[in-house]
Amino acid sequence: IYAAIKAGKEVKKLPMSLGEALEFLKNSEVVRRGMPGEMYRLYDEYKQDEYARFMSTVTDWDKDTYMECLP
Repeated sequence: IYAAIKAGKEVKKLPMSLGEALEFLKNSEVVRRGMPGEMYRLYDEYKQDEYARFMSTVTDWDKDTYMECLP
């Protein structure tokens, strides 16, 4: 990657989260051809729900870090 950047080539960044990846997929012609119409809509709906549930999950790290902040 570093050699490509140094050579002046464009290096596209990979998504850092499922949310970013889902945004990328909305504009992907390859995905739209592979999952036309209702198939993509259902996939996106399912994955958006999955991401929302993941983001709202309280982890052990969250509990360990923030519980002692509560009065």
